[in-house]
Amino acid sequence: MTFYQALEFHDGEKLMQKKLHVPGLDNPTVPMLSPQAANMLQRAPLLAFGTLDPEGRPWTTVWGGNTGFSKPLGNNMIGIRTSVAAKLDPVVEYLVGSDAKGEVVKEEGEGRLLSGLAIDLGTRKRVKLAGKMMAGMLGSEDSDGSMENIQQGVLQLVAHIDESLGNCPKYLNKRDIHPAATDPELVSDSATLDQKAMDLIHKVDLMFLSTNSGSHMDTNHRGGSPGFIRCLPQEGGSTQFVYPEYSGNRLYQSLGNMILEPKAGFCFPDFETGDCLFVTGTTEILFGRDAAEIMPRSNLAVRVTITAARYVASVLPFRGDTGEFSPYNPIVRYLATEQAASRADTSNQNQITAKLLEQTILTPTISRFRFSLSNAATFKAGQYVTIDASEHLDFGYSHMRDDDPRSLNDDFVRTFTVSSPPGLPPHPSKRLADDEFEITIRKVGVVTDLLFKHGLKKGAEFEVGVKGFGGEFVVEQTEEKPVVAFIAAGVGITPLMPCLTSLELGSLRLLWTLRAADLGLALDMIKNTQGLAQSLTLFVTGMDPASDDDKRSLKNVEEHGVQVEYRRMEKGDLERLMPEVRRWYICTGTGQRSAVLQWLSGQEVLYEDYNF
Repeated sequence: MTFYQALEFHDGEKLMQKKLHVPGLDNPTVPMLSPQAANMLQRAPLLAFGTLDPEGRPWTTVWGGNTGFSKPLGNNMIGIRTSVAAKLDPVVEYLVGSDAKGEVVKEEGEGRLLSGLAIDLGTRKRVKLAGKMMAGMLGSEDSDGSMENIQQGVLQLVAHIDESLGNCPKYLNKRDIHPAATDPELVSDSATLDQKAMDLIHKVDLMFLSTNSGSHMDTNHRGGSPGFIRCLPQEGGSTQFVYPEYSGNRLYQSLGNMILEPKAGFCFPDFETGDCLFVTGTTEILFGRDAAEIMPRSNLAVRVTITAARYVASVLPFRGDTGEFSPYNPIVRYLATEQAASRADTSNQNQITAKLLEQTILTPTISRFRFSLSNAATFKAGQYVTIDASEHLDFGYSHMRDDDPRSLNDDFVRTFTVSSPPGLPPHPSKRLADDEFEITIRKVGVVTDLLFKHGLKKGAEFEVGVKGFGGEFVVEQTEEKPVVAFIAAGVGITPLMPCLTSLELGSLRLLWTLRAADLGLALDMIKNTQGLAQSLTLFVTGMDPASDDDKRSLKNVEEHGVQVEYRRMEKGDLERLMPEVRRWYICTGTGQRSAVLQWLSGQEVLYEDYNF
């Protein structure tokens, strides 16, 4: 078992969190290469990378094409061997030199600052890395090692990782990545961008950025609908662009770095052509009214003044085929100077809506909500629905809102697991109409409060926007792996609900931790799913000896034949099942999941993050 001291947020991050009224948070960044990061590093077909030039300016690039080009070496070291453009990639130049010719470059002392983002656009998974370069080399793919007149080189890099962090899949549009040859050609190197470069900025739906706190770097992405980044009108001198900061995990690591060091490096990749615009510049964080005056409907944005740039054709060693857009993507927010264009471009956008039909109260804080869709839409078992409640909750800009300060930076878009089974093959369920779906949720925030408020109003029609369905957390059995286990806590049971009609319950081992006050949720599932009780072990916590409701609910559960344990789940509960279980599914809070993953070391485990 690995133990480490939690990292503190630095002053820039603390200031951002204070400015945006974020309650106290623990820093989830770990001071090492975590197992999750090591695993993701090997599976990611892309790796964005950032470093500093001799003037201390950040630059960012992105490499890849195939999986497996980067891997952990042990002792928090990673190794990278990948095809790159042999010239004109600024990060390659600043790490190993522009005239390396296959020579090893070793860093003296602590090493050169760098940061990375291992990312898989096919699954929308990513993990951040930060550390220092130990050694690197740019060689030739030719057998003689000659660097003369070649366009594509091989970069080898060894780095020590001292920070890593997994991130949520928000604002990532799916792409199928495959390798491609590089043939780099410098198109422009002016800080005043030409039309071709500005067109690329307005085209991309994904950019990568790197920032610096002084002691560490950070590389991350910003994504959205094509055009979410806007160039300001040219008035001579360097080009400026603005992008909105959408609602995220509220750690504010990139923005916190900009508070301390108002500089950032960006790359804008063209997945179709392999072109890339590399820029570095000074940054200004725009809050509240300042953001809204430049980019209406934004409470937080960043304005960048470019100080150096390179537009390089055919510099990327990969291409990407466009897939599904993220259901989180907001409508493009145009600049105030573009308002006429924005009205013209957004007037024809079709918004799917969902009408709230029924609320079924299961516990004091958990209810099931049934909706009908305005347009045809399909979903699969294990998917989530993305609901947009901004029409009811977004009241525009406010300088202060003491009753709900977090709403100043909230887009009121939430994802909820669909808890009803789909009406599609291979295991259709016709319990609901074709245009209906259900979610089973706890009342925990402003959007769920809204649903609970309107759910019991009789005769009052209530609708919310639906951005789409997504996700792939499907619980399934196979001939090779017939016995599976599902470990849940609280409403973490919801991904299993739509899959129950397709499972052989006799080969399901369900271990569920539940508070006594929420036993009504378990009773509802047991009554609606014949045979589930015999597969269920319930770990009941928070029993109130004086509560008649708790005693009555517990008696009802036991009468159905459920095995009940009056304690928390322990390692031995899992070890007893290991001889027969071939696959484990987990949907719990992060703390319990960390413990369970350690208990299941060496087992096949699937889990999904719902912390976004």
